[in-house]
Amino acid sequence: MKEVEEERNIRVYAFFGTHPIYETLVKYPPENIQLINAPPKEVYDSLSIYSPIKRRLKDNIKEIAHKIGIPRMIWLPALNADLIHSSRGFLVLNRKPWVVDIEHIGSFGNFKKESVKRIALKFLSSDYCKKILPHCKASMYSFFNAWDPPSKIKSKTEVLYPAIEPRNFKKKARETIRIGFLATRTSFYEKGGRELLEAFKILSKKYDNIELWIKSKVPNELLKKYKNLPIKVIERNYLTRDELFKNFYQQLDIFCLPTYIDSFGYSLLEAMSVGLPIVATSIFAIPEIVEDGKNGFLISSPISDFRKDFVIEMFDREVLKRGKLSIVVRQLVEKLSLLIESSSLRRKMGKYGRMLVEKGRFSIKERNKKLRKIYEEASKK
Repeated sequence: MKEVEEERNIRVYAFFGTHPIYETLVKYPPENIQLINAPPKEVYDSLSIYSPIKRRLKDNIKEIAHKIGIPRMIWLPALNADLIHSSRGFLVLNRKPWVVDIEHIGSFGNFKKESVKRIALKFLSSDYCKKILPHCKASMYSFFNAWDPPSKIKSKTEVLYPAIEPRNFKKKARETIRIGFLATRTSFYEKGGRELLEAFKILSKKYDNIELWIKSKVPNELLKKYKNLPIKVIERNYLTRDELFKNFYQQLDIFCLPTYIDSFGYSLLEAMSVGLPIVATSIFAIPEIVEDGKNGFLISSPISDFRKDFVIEMFDREVLKRGKLSIVVRQLVEKLSLLIESSSLRRKMGKYGRMLVEKGRFSIKERNKKLRKIYEEASKK
């Protein structure tokens, strides 16, 4: 009888950021994979450990590299590793096998500079570069359409979707239907917050059992304008992951992200992990996350940071200062009304979204199955 070959242990030097995408990978790595240098849990719990001085220094270096046309590159102390997993488009200077994940073409730096393209393609063509791992199909198309890399590079490009663990909790019965919205403190307008407020104003005249929960900093002028509406604002700068789920996502019935700037929208996976139906704009990778009519509704957007070919082209932010985008407001009212009026539709869509997280393309099992194979092939002598 032929013996089954055991999977070998692989030591991977992890050059990860502090995004929750990597938190899940560190917490649940593929079988027989040892992640070296993986950030400790407290790094993910709060970004406040970084001093303002370090942040400014990092931003200054990034700005200089952007202006003179140097891609993001790094050398890592990975002597004892079998390979390196770099992230966020950082090209690896080590003469050791490496893989790199990317969010979009901009992950490599100022991609419109010819020098950035030339240097990056040289590194990506190297035999040391074993895999390029876009977070989604849109990320891959962004890379291909912007630079049209040679077939050698395209052949080692493989989509690896982020994963998230499903959250188990007991939902309390209540009459009020809560709609949630999340944005960073500085991206309220860019995430469609104003349009959602205007849509909620219209909806609150029709339904007396709805609330809007906002995890962001709402501009003062909007707080004053909508002060009489049933809105709860959570402004606290830093929440641990557990606090975010317990005090925000698990308190909601619907999650809404009418964003104009998100390339992936990890908050959508977070909402799906607790079984929430979603309403979101159909930009970049969001149609890969939200299947229209299945785990939520997609609405069109007149503006976006991405062209139809998925290449970055940031829209003029002055557009947002001219007033609300009525076409977005109308669609939000229409789709949110459907979910407000039907508890069975909310349950059905929420269940399908959670399935994608539990055993679908955003599950830890599916991610680890693909990543284990990638590491195995990349580390072969």
